[in-house]
Amino acid sequence: MGRRVRGLLHGLAVGEAIGSGVSTRGVLRHGVATQLACFTVAASIRTSLRRSVTGAADPRADLLDAYRRWARVWSAPGRSSTTGVAWLEEVPLLAQSAGDPGDTVRGLATGSGGTRLDPVTTADGWHSIARALPLAAQVARDPAQAVDTAIDSAALTHGPRTFAPTGLAVLLAGAALRTGDAVEAVGEGISAAIMQGIDFTAVSVVDDAVRAARETPASPLVLRAAAGDASSSSTLWGAVYCLLSHPEVTGARAALALAGTAPHPVAVSTVTGALVGAVHGETALPQTVLTRIDLAYVIDRLARDLVRENTSNPDGSWGAANDPMWRARYGIS
Repeated sequence: MGRRVRGLLHGLAVGEAIGSGVSTRGVLRHGVATQLACFTVAASIRTSLRRSVTGAADPRADLLDAYRRWARVWSAPGRSSTTGVAWLEEVPLLAQSAGDPGDTVRGLATGSGGTRLDPVTTADGWHSIARALPLAAQVARDPAQAVDTAIDSAALTHGPRTFAPTGLAVLLAGAALRTGDAVEAVGEGISAAIMQGIDFTAVSVVDDAVRAARETPASPLVLRAAAGDASSSSTLWGAVYCLLSHPEVTGARAALALAGTAPHPVAVSTVTGALVGAVHGETALPQTVLTRIDLAYVIDRLARDLVRENTSNPDGSWGAANDPMWRARYGIS
């Protein structure tokens, strides 16, 4: 699973870079969705460690804490955290503003963050999906927990219309990590969503994208008509359509190129890149883009840590919680 988890995280960053417009030379700056996804990884690992060390954990609290720490740095670019709880907060590149986080910052400004029953905004933007995608690494371990955490992540800053698409996107990405096959992954993700009680409206959106990719694949006109805005639902439709229009490993670049023709190319390209990478691994991604992204080394390191923490041990435990250096790495005493 390791190369596919690396593919998911690198693909997210590559897709965001491509959607933003890639220069032909020089270092490529990472985007805000990539930044948020990095903090999701750190929160996910901390939750797992807490559960191993203490027997109890609160994924929502860890996510809220991670996003708040990210927001403090974002609001004052160049100022590193002096109270960091994970090595991630010592990375200078993450102490820089990386774009417009929009709904995330507005949602965090409310203080305690929203919940499913008490949302703080009605925002339905695509960042809710993109930043939650690293949680797909938990799907094989506990799909119900992965879905719950993904929806809680969305609810912190976004409205109810993002909840089901975010949970479904994580299940799709989790299936991609397991199967390594685009068509099988989408089918398995839809089945898992039904089993987990995901709202059928979101499931029908993905089912419609499957039908469109089967009947009229790789059509920029179809993509523009169906993925016309940057909402979570529209973005997920577009990403699934692009993935299934070019499902083979040799079609990875074509899928990303198609995503770039969407009316909101950054949104669709980011999620498409993550799904493509989750299916085929990081080697299928455009290396001329991947190797020039400024955060590539950090992303790779985070991906390897995420895999380690979601790997079972012979004694039934998970990750490296018995290693004090590992716990210190993520601020768990």
